[in-house]
Amino acid sequence: MLVPSIDRNQRWWPAVAALVVGTAALGASLLVPQLFSDPNGVDPYVARLSATALVLAGATFLVRPLAPARPVLLALFAVTGSFTLLSAGPQILFDLFGTRSGSGDEQVLLASTAQVLVTTGVAWLVWRSVPPELRPAFRLTRLGVRGAVVTVAGTAALLLGALALPASWLGRDGVEPVAVLRDLAWLGPAYAMQAFSQELQFRGLLMGGLERVMGPGWANLGQAAFFGLTHLAVNYQGPVAPFVPVTIAIGLVLGYVVQRTNSLWPAIVIHAAADIAITFAVLPGLYGF
Repeated sequence: MLVPSIDRNQRWWPAVAALVVGTAALGASLLVPQLFSDPNGVDPYVARLSATALVLAGATFLVRPLAPARPVLLALFAVTGSFTLLSAGPQILFDLFGTRSGSGDEQVLLASTAQVLVTTGVAWLVWRSVPPELRPAFRLTRLGVRGAVVTVAGTAALLLGALALPASWLGRDGVEPVAVLRDLAWLGPAYAMQAFSQELQFRGLLMGGLERVMGPGWANLGQAAFFGLTHLAVNYQGPVAPFVPVTIAIGLVLGYVVQRTNSLWPAIVIHAAADIAITFAVLPGLYGF
């Protein structure tokens, strides 16, 4: 889908302001409570981030002048809201159904399904509520020969790079490797759905929205920076600081791939293959399993 010709000098600032204000508000809701208490004890699934993003996105429906910021703020809600549901999903299932909710891996698969539903639901809302000149191009309708070639080459390059990097750079020191035969049937599809959700959120909704009002390079940089910073909000079992620059770089590469192929699918496949392979192949090698 081609981006309509618009006056970017007049349209870029609402999106940029929304991204800056949204990021600042999410950062404040994450960090300020830590000055007074232990928010992880009462809010382990960072629901306060989802609530903040929901309020900001909701304001664009209630206050007409804020409508141009709607694509970006809905993208931020897709990220935070779906992550809260993903992380809280296993516990919710256990609270509702007890041992009938299945194993931990089965719960992760169901929670990942819920993440996809929330993300695609937000994408549908964006499609229905945002005017065509500001509507993101999701790039889900094609792959093409170039996209297929990039998918294969990109997956191989990312896996080789992951093997070459020290474990500490990946932020994975505290991640427990999983047993392939036990977990692959459940966690493989779960990671694939998580990859789909994240690519639709960051390279589809967010980058696609920014591309409508600014150049592709700036749009890619904006989504990649937010992609990296969001990992600060994740209860990541490992050193976060070295991981964020790596994540930003990966976000830039995946964004560039999407822009060059005009398809979201190469990024989805590369992301999914990398997550699955790193968990089941790279990590056991790094830790001697």
